[in-house]
Amino acid sequence: MRHVVAVHLEGGEHLQHIAKLRWAESDGPNSPDKVGLTDSTREQMYTFVKNGGHAFAVSTNDNTYAYLEAVEGQHVNYVKTLPDSTKSDNLLSLRRF
Repeated sequence: MRHVVAVHLEGGEHLQHIAKLRWAESDGPNSPDKVGLTDSTREQMYTFVKNGGHAFAVSTNDNTYAYLEAVEGQHVNYVKTLPDSTKSDNLLSLRRF
């Protein structure tokens, strides 16, 4: 399982998008912290999730988490967190690198 801990944004002021995701291997959202960090492009993470891999983002505020889903866009493929009642566990709430 991939525990996404940070995102890298690119683009202009009004066109920012997640270009890379920083993650670590984990046994799950409630497991002790990860070992080593890896960066993936948006497309690499999309392919991982699309092919059955599991990834999640954890809120830095309250330890809630949301799993990622693969989305096929018209011009680009990407991942997003599955909607839930907490906004603090979405990808744009994570740290930047």
